[in-house]
Amino acid sequence: MRVLVVCGAGTVYGRELITLSLIRGLRDRGHEISCITSTWGDAKFAGLLDQYAIACTRLPVGFISKTLSWSAILMTLDQVGKLPALWLGYRRTVKAFRPDVVIHSNFHHIFVLWPVMGSATNVFHVHDYFLPTRFYKFVLKLLERRLKLFIGVSKFIEASLVDIGLPKEKIKYVLNGITVESSNGHQRRENLQTRLPESQQNTREENESLDRPVSIGIVGQVGAWKGHNDLIEALRLLKHETKPFACKIFGDGNPSYATELREKINQYDLAGRVQWMGFVDKTESIYSKIDLCVVPSRASEAFGMVAAEASFYGIPIVATRQGAIPEIVQDNQTGYLIDAGAPEQLADKLSLLVRSRELRHRMGMAAREYALQRLTSKRMIEEMEALLYSMLVSNDAVQASL
Repeated sequence: MRVLVVCGAGTVYGRELITLSLIRGLRDRGHEISCITSTWGDAKFAGLLDQYAIACTRLPVGFISKTLSWSAILMTLDQVGKLPALWLGYRRTVKAFRPDVVIHSNFHHIFVLWPVMGSATNVFHVHDYFLPTRFYKFVLKLLERRLKLFIGVSKFIEASLVDIGLPKEKIKYVLNGITVESSNGHQRRENLQTRLPESQQNTREENESLDRPVSIGIVGQVGAWKGHNDLIEALRLLKHETKPFACKIFGDGNPSYATELREKINQYDLAGRVQWMGFVDKTESIYSKIDLCVVPSRASEAFGMVAAEASFYGIPIVATRQGAIPEIVQDNQTGYLIDAGAPEQLADKLSLLVRSRELRHRMGMAAREYALQRLTSKRMIEEMEALLYSMLVSNDAVQASL
């Protein structure tokens, strides 16, 4: 099977990491893979493709925005000016590669490529939650005319596409899977052993023996929709907990929002308990330093990358019931699910885990086992491959009947 993947990737975040894992997995299973990525951005994604010896064509694929800010208008005008070069480059790439399937990973890129997508078997791998507004209903139904299949990254996304009003027979889902790399660059074995990596086990044992504070971590972009404010409110309620605890904030984001959080931390006399870690590139450098992971999202999560990563590292999670998170966190087994915007609930669950080393260990092991059974990239790639084959066979049957 020849597969062309369109992933603009101006920057490398969760969507890009999942897409890269899919590309590598399909290539390793014997499929011929090529990728189109963008000339905009830091070129890190193109560099990763080159590192893994995956053919790549860079084209000016960006987006046309309906936002009326000056920056959005300027980017839109830039994209409009580059459309002829984009369309010519796309047609040439498709003609030269002759893909059986074209997988698109971004709504905006489908929109600008729609006029030249032609009769190829186009698939939209949906990484985003679309509100069922009049705008998205109109645009997605328009794009659907040239798309053979929508594959959501979670059951939640599948259901949201049905709510938009897209044809049910064109909607499937494959739950995202991830690959967790160890610090020495070797992929962790994706089997059913629930034992933590030896290096992490030793670190945990040493830390516990020193009776250090229990470390609570929040990971990802720092923004209001991620629920950092709810975590700070919960920490205020936990301040007089008899068992010592500390909080590490990984990631960066809106400077004004971060300033607001720092002011509240100082107001609540929590400065000695909260440490700002900034952006950390390697996952093991993050999860080896925390005992609990908090995902207090206020927005609907299409997947829940942080919760999945923490699970692989045997870390219990306290998360909100937003979007696909209940597909990642099993309530009362691998962690706890709470309501969004409810710091009291968050404090209650954190208190249980801070107080009990045995509970943290039991839930962490359950999280690790669930991740190895259900959240691996290997499982995702096998399910995606089967779904693509099934679609192609169905298309051939339709053509033969005409």
